[in-house]
Amino acid sequence: MRKGLDKLSPEARSIIRAQVTRRSLLVGVGAIGAATFLASCSSNSETAAVTSPKDVGGTVRWGNWTAYLDQKKVDGKRTYPTLNAFTQSTGIDVDYLVDYNDNDEFYGKVQENLKAGNDIGYDIVTPTDWMAARWIRLGYAQEFDASNIPNKGNILDTLANVSFDTGRKYSMTWQSGFAGFGWNKNVIKEDIVSVDQLFSAKYKGRVEVLSEMRDTMGIILQYQGVDISQSFTEDEFMTAIDYLKKMISDGFIRQVKGNDYLEDLANGDAIAVIGWSG
Repeated sequence: MRKGLDKLSPEARSIIRAQVTRRSLLVGVGAIGAATFLASCSSNSETAAVTSPKDVGGTVRWGNWTAYLDQKKVDGKRTYPTLNAFTQSTGIDVDYLVDYNDNDEFYGKVQENLKAGNDIGYDIVTPTDWMAARWIRLGYAQEFDASNIPNKGNILDTLANVSFDTGRKYSMTWQSGFAGFGWNKNVIKEDIVSVDQLFSAKYKGRVEVLSEMRDTMGIILQYQGVDISQSFTEDEFMTAIDYLKKMISDGFIRQVKGNDYLEDLANGDAIAVIGWSG
């Protein structure tokens, strides 16, 4: 195995061989509430026991990505029509937490409490599929009651039965999208359609790329002529890594960021990005 790739997790190695699509999933979080600490939750254990959620007084706590739900301003305040309709229909309030910025960053924030079986502050979270697979494999996800989710039948056939969650017992598709180029049209008048344009001298130091290597590396691999829908070699992957490192060291890339690249686009710190369509 080529040096560098051997340091990646099994999930990461499988991710870099996958197509560049971003499918985020609703995952019912296990170990919610005043859970009892179990021996299986120790740091030496691979998995933690899952406890049933406690009664949270008719409120569900949902952690999601920025710009991943319809919203509008009412009397100067941000509101979410879909959540309002859900509450009106079910009587369940939603504590909507827009603080999911990066898969590894979020997992690092809650990992210790997950291991210990403690409340992590969320009932529903929205990781990308490969991270959802980790949560499910480690026993951190609570099985859904399908009888309470009639719209589960609306999931596309291609997404209804995935390898990491047979029968969709622990997860359901929330959004699907692609990684691509985004730019400030007030500053950049041309359409950016290639990596060469993105990393041109005139935009040097004002470009950001995603910390989600599945997406950033997928775009670079395609730029280098690699068909990422098929198997590719470790040498091809490390060549793409070397290219990314050079763009960073030569000052073309301002930062490698999670979903908060949106803030930098809005305030002008970045004028072009590798970002998500949704």
